[in-house]
Amino acid sequence: MIKTNPIIEFEQFLSLVKGLKEFKSKTGKRYKVISLDGSILSFLRETGEEWKLDLRKAHQAYLELQHFKTIDFKPYVPRRQSPALGLLLTVGLLKN
Repeated sequence: MIKTNPIIEFEQFLSLVKGLKEFKSKTGKRYKVISLDGSILSFLRETGEEWKLDLRKAHQAYLELQHFKTIDFKPYVPRRQSPALGLLLTVGLLKN
């Protein structure tokens, strides 16, 4: 995968996420956005379970990583790797 904006500032990244109602993982799992509180994105998994994602950590991963496999996100967003990758794909910051 290729970064489309490798030096994006956090505020610009946040503005891309603000309008989302849902996003998908790379494998097609849907996540429904509940709220955005500061830098914390709350969303529902397909199971109905609510999860939170620290967007500052997802942004940091985007800036620092060179490879974008789900496992690469683990040091940044443990247990939230797939949603983080899906979010970056949905907002257009990564392309195949």
